[in-house]
Order: sequence, then C-alpha cells, then structure tokens
Amino acid sequence: MRTIFAEYNPKRNSIDVYTYVGYMLRIDCWEAEKDLKPHQDQTVH
Repeated sequence: MRTIFAEYNPKRNSIDVYTYVGYMLRIDCWEAEKDLKPHQDQTVH
C-alpha cells in the first residue's frame, strides 16, 4: 500500500507531506500564497 500522509506544521506555516518510501515534501504556505489576490466577491478583514 502506498501511504501518503499530510499535516499542517504551525511552527513553519507549512504543509508537510510524507510518502511510504520515506520522502517528505514541505509546502511553504507563505510562499504558496504570496501572489494570491482576493476574488471580487471576497472582502479582506
């Protein structure tokens, strides 16, 4: 079975993804969100 597990890491503000073969991928939330803009229907509070 090829298990993949992901969890939010609040210390690094990242999502850590683990695979069954021992690899770990870290997605930096600040980097992933830096160029996002709110949709016209959304308001920023």
